[in-house]
Amino acid sequence: MGLIENRFSGKERPALFYYGWVVVFVSLLCHMFIFAVPTLMLPQIYGPIIDQTGWGRSEVVLISSAKFASGAVTAFFTGQFIQRFGTRVTTFIAALITGLAMISFLFITEIWHLIAIGALLGVGSLSLVINIKVLVSRWFQGRLGLALGLALLGTAGVGPSLTFVLEPLINEYGWRMSVAFLSGGIWFIALPIFLFFARENPQDMGLKTEGISDAQNASIKELPQYFSDFGATVKKNTFIAMSIGVFLIGFVDQGLLQHTVEFLDKDAGLGRDMARYGFSLLMTISLAGKIGFGWLFDRLAIKGVIICYISIGLGVLLAFPVGGLETLIAFCVARGISHGGTIVDVPYLCRQAFGPAILARTIGTMTMVLSAGFALGPYVIGIIYDQTGSYDNAFYLCIILALIAAASLYWVKPEYKNWLENHKSPTVNGS
Repeated sequence: MGLIENRFSGKERPALFYYGWVVVFVSLLCHMFIFAVPTLMLPQIYGPIIDQTGWGRSEVVLISSAKFASGAVTAFFTGQFIQRFGTRVTTFIAALITGLAMISFLFITEIWHLIAIGALLGVGSLSLVINIKVLVSRWFQGRLGLALGLALLGTAGVGPSLTFVLEPLINEYGWRMSVAFLSGGIWFIALPIFLFFARENPQDMGLKTEGISDAQNASIKELPQYFSDFGATVKKNTFIAMSIGVFLIGFVDQGLLQHTVEFLDKDAGLGRDMARYGFSLLMTISLAGKIGFGWLFDRLAIKGVIICYISIGLGVLLAFPVGGLETLIAFCVARGISHGGTIVDVPYLCRQAFGPAILARTIGTMTMVLSAGFALGPYVIGIIYDQTGSYDNAFYLCIILALIAAASLYWVKPEYKNWLENHKSPTVNGS
């Protein structure tokens, strides 16, 4: 257990809890308001935008594609930025850009406005996600999967309730003003709390990374040079195979997510209310997916991520029979559980394969790859739908890509995790 200084006696006393869990909580708040709200509001405003403007599905999802495309470009530089300026500065800038982008919805009248604002959302919200992944990965090793699952619960926490907040706002004020209202969570909750409570590293508080023993902590000072060589890392088969899997699963997961409400509403014939309730259920279930897969990753390592990717393909398969309440629930449960794991996979894979020395850069680069998949998926699926009038071919494609993504991870080796195992002694949690 960690030790903290008694400021009155000058002596050390046992800490009541590991401060890393406070970092996890404030990271969760940021993930909710700076990433989850801007991401999950999009599928729910496509319908109102289409109804008001007459734009096509492939056109309105350009905001999502622009968001993730700009996020992919930004991700490449974010890791280096975090390494130089720290997580607090990065969070402040990410919050500022995202909040202003949401307010800018008030001025959308052309498709290029959607693209420009989507690009700003990508810069802000994707930088924030990388920031959280780096920050939590600095504090945890033994229970890293669980900690990441909790810190990245934002989409699961927002998803169930957002539709019930957003729909009345849209009915009363329209989609533009509603999105501007939602930026309030950034200004008044997430950003102030994070800046007050978050700390960069456990060492700043006289603590050690959770799950690292004294012997391992001493050994880390003599970490082999190849764990610090980013140039050599990106040339490894592990990095290449991981990139393939992460890109393809990003294509499938976000591609399907961005079209879920419209698919359930119009193509499955369930109506907008049932579609909104289904989307809410899906995001509620994803809460269990994040925690459950985080726990599974800690126990099965890479095999746990492979299981997650296969389950994503299963979730897509269950979209075909959706046409009533029972099939809707089956689809939402499968999709929700599998979607939960996709938020935790990148930082977990990077930490266990490449270690902490270049963590900001490996997570940033891999998030760039993931975001490229996020950007391409919704647009390609929209194009397939506009050309065929059906999602069937897009769903077949997604199932195949999910299986390829799972197969690619067989070439991913958890080298850092294995190195730690070879320097193992009884661990001291959070000390």
